[in-house]
Amino acid sequence: MRHEPWTPGHVIEVLRYHSLLVSVVALLLAGALSTAVGTAIGLVSFRDVGYPDSANLLRIGDLIHTGYIYPDIDRPPYLVTLYGPLTYLLLGIPYKLAEAAAIPPRVLVRLAIVGALCLCVLFVLLISRRLYSSRQISWLCALFAASALPMADWTTQIRGDFLALGFSLLSIYVFLLANGRYPPAMGAAICAGIALLVKQTFFAVPIAIVSWLIYRRRYKDAVLWATGVALTVFGGYAIAWWREPLMLKHIAALRHPVLEYRQALGILWEAVSQPVVPFGVIGAFLALRRRAPEELLFVVYCGVAWLVATLTIPQVGGYINYFWEPLFASAVLAGPGLYQVQHKLKRAPILVTVLLFALLLRSFLPVLWQDLSYIRIHYKMISDYQVHKTKWESFVSTVSGQRLLSNMPDVTTHSMIVEIPDPYLNSVLELGGRWNYSPVIAQIDGGVYDLIVIGAGSEYDDRNRGVRTWSEGMWRALRRAYWPACLFDGGGGEAAAENMEVWLPRRGSGEMLANLSVIGCEAVAKQVDSGSTH
Repeated sequence: MRHEPWTPGHVIEVLRYHSLLVSVVALLLAGALSTAVGTAIGLVSFRDVGYPDSANLLRIGDLIHTGYIYPDIDRPPYLVTLYGPLTYLLLGIPYKLAEAAAIPPRVLVRLAIVGALCLCVLFVLLISRRLYSSRQISWLCALFAASALPMADWTTQIRGDFLALGFSLLSIYVFLLANGRYPPAMGAAICAGIALLVKQTFFAVPIAIVSWLIYRRRYKDAVLWATGVALTVFGGYAIAWWREPLMLKHIAALRHPVLEYRQALGILWEAVSQPVVPFGVIGAFLALRRRAPEELLFVVYCGVAWLVATLTIPQVGGYINYFWEPLFASAVLAGPGLYQVQHKLKRAPILVTVLLFALLLRSFLPVLWQDLSYIRIHYKMISDYQVHKTKWESFVSTVSGQRLLSNMPDVTTHSMIVEIPDPYLNSVLELGGRWNYSPVIAQIDGGVYDLIVIGAGSEYDDRNRGVRTWSEGMWRALRRAYWPACLFDGGGGEAAAENMEVWLPRRGSGEMLANLSVIGCEAVAKQVDSGSTH
């Protein structure tokens, strides 16, 4: 068989037909690689991967050892239970297994979070296969879900986000499979309710499905489904309240959030800048044009998820993790969106093809550069891993069992009496008039703590979304009663890479200073004193 030689025309045609798809897939693979790298580093990290992992792990441990999720917030450790009760119950399973196997609980809990993420990607794959009956599109949707760069540093953080997201996506999948049949549809309602028992902001699925049922004039089904969700949620919280009367005190403390909008807009922009978003929008318009009922349901779910995340992100405790649900929902629509653009390019004039490709290249090159930079930075972190780990273990062995205070959760939890392991949350509560630092300030003034450890430079400015990790009263008390003795290399992951300043009481701190000097805590008293009024 004779083959005709390739001509420039052939090359142009191939590029027109496949360049967009190949380029986007390459970009997504770079993002997925970043996610894999971040996950691997997080699993072996000897410090918190993100703030405040140790505080959340402490609450899980409290549940295992005492049986309570909601202790008195006016006594040490002064920690308000932030997530829904099922977060701690579910993560308590790997914690208990780890203790039984003599494995550090942090390791198995992180593995459980990664497992929840993998299930989320699997549900995206299954939902896409159900909607589009295409293996290629469903795998592309799963790749979109796994490739968001901001997720790379969050896949092992000890939080309830991926657990709740998994139940939300499972609810949608079961509802699609049920196709109006009961009791399978009620199983979907229970899953949606469980998501709300894990994290309270995951109400996009109930809103979307009830709205879709009303749109389809299935009013009885809408009432039954909403009732199933409500019974699950209220039943779960009723059981928790029956067992733990202090639950309402914790909920009341979180009732009035502190709002901030400038950085909220930046977080929203970071979310909408992900490659999945433009193709998700195209996929949504394609579904609206086809008007297939199941695809319309998912468009409604995606839209509601974006709306919920946008409305909840202004509270100062929110960050990019509030957008995991809309980003994963967009991934289901992005696969067919990309195929639709690729199909249209086959018929478009060559000039239109070039212009569109240039526009996408201009938009996605910064994302690709971020992916490659992330991998490069973390390669350097891996090469220094053992050195930093040894230093950290020496520090922990020296300070463990002492009465210490810190604005870093993974240091705080080594205190003889753990106090304020999530200081940022306590500062937010103080701004809302729900708690105050006065008992701890009194102990600082009394020189109760053997040492106080802060992030280097945080004494001057450690604001996040306009809120300081400690209140101004705490910082004034620190300067009155303690002095900056030495600086220690913190090491560890990105969230804990800063150096640590060790402050000691103004009287009787010679022995502790000698112990710290042995493990390489470098004296910095003169440097720090020269820039402040201690």
